[in-house]
Amino acid sequence: MTSKKHRLIIYGVAVQLLLVAIVCYAAFPVEKPEEPIRLMYQTKTGKVLFDHQTHAGVNGYALACLDCHHLHDGEEIEPVACGLCHLPKPKPESATYPESCFDCHSDESELEDPNTPRRPDAFHKQCEQCHEQYGHGPGGGSDNCGKCHVL
Repeated sequence: MTSKKHRLIIYGVAVQLLLVAIVCYAAFPVEKPEEPIRLMYQTKTGKVLFDHQTHAGVNGYALACLDCHHLHDGEEIEPVACGLCHLPKPKPESATYPESCFDCHSDESELEDPNTPRRPDAFHKQCEQCHEQYGHGPGGGSDNCGKCHVL
């Protein structure tokens, strides 16, 4: 059995190591990556985990940003959250995004399509087209929902 003195030394060393770990964690924070690694989409039919790094990363499919994110007002800008324009229905009460396209755009000619599809419809169309074109990932169709909506 250990003596009280040995236990105090062990506890003291453990506390010192804990303090060093906390200081190192605070002093050297992990930098946020420029591009997201994974995105989790909350849906009524199950969460969808989208691995951005696999699709856009150099070790994955290496897709260009504009393969998925379209241009806004004819200019390339930083991609915005898809849900900013492609609104879910019904709109959550706590949401702060625009009610319609014309909250941000004054002229209909600025818009690719003033009847912007809902977010789920836009995702389904975009993802299914690409997966069918390249033959990767789950195929389209209503019988394959569980291949993406898994969580």
